[in-house]
Amino acid sequence: MRLTFSASKGLVVTQPASICEHTLKDWVHSQQNWIIRNLDRSNAHPLTGEQNTPLERPQQIDIPLLQQTLQIHYLPASDYQVTANYNGNNSLTLSGMTDNTELCIQVLQQWFQRYARLPLGQLLAHTAEATGLKYNHYRIKAQRTRWGSCSSKGNINLNYKLALMPERWARYTVLHELCHTVELNHSNRFWALVAQFMPDYQTIHTEMKEATRMLPPWVNYPYVSSPVESPANS
Repeated sequence: MRLTFSASKGLVVTQPASICEHTLKDWVHSQQNWIIRNLDRSNAHPLTGEQNTPLERPQQIDIPLLQQTLQIHYLPASDYQVTANYNGNNSLTLSGMTDNTELCIQVLQQWFQRYARLPLGQLLAHTAEATGLKYNHYRIKAQRTRWGSCSSKGNINLNYKLALMPERWARYTVLHELCHTVELNHSNRFWALVAQFMPDYQTIHTEMKEATRMLPPWVNYPYVSSPVESPANS
């Protein structure tokens, strides 16, 4: 027996032919906490009109920040999971239940968030060194439309999707957040500091209003749970 949850399909229960209805109901009831937890996560990432269109698995990922294109290969296997393996040479393989597009997208999102940590961290460090602006720690997150943030303690959050945007957008966002370590507001002093290091920032700021629409569809696809299985499947 197996449960999955997605924003587009809701709760999906897979029942082997050998399992009776009474056993199935008891097991689903025992997973109540898992169901509630994933329902809350799904409600936090609702479908939009654009996301009601059929979703396709990406065949490649263009990463302007690294001037790199990753080729994605899908390897079907008799498994209820999907795993990602970076093979080097710009090649990423997703193996397992690869006919489940939503699950592939979830695994790809999680993998790319980890993959983007190094180049975005390097960009942050290089920009801080070049400008003399100091930060404390940084984290790579997966907010839907917030590209970065900075706390009063100088901790910076960057959205992993920046690695999929034009390089100048990523550089502007990093600089923007570093300037917040000095001016934790959007006052005239703040914008003057940004302009000191990036005189054309206003052009980029305006361009980035379309950032969400310009990202590949798989990046913004809503929540899909990892499946939960009964011991009977093992």
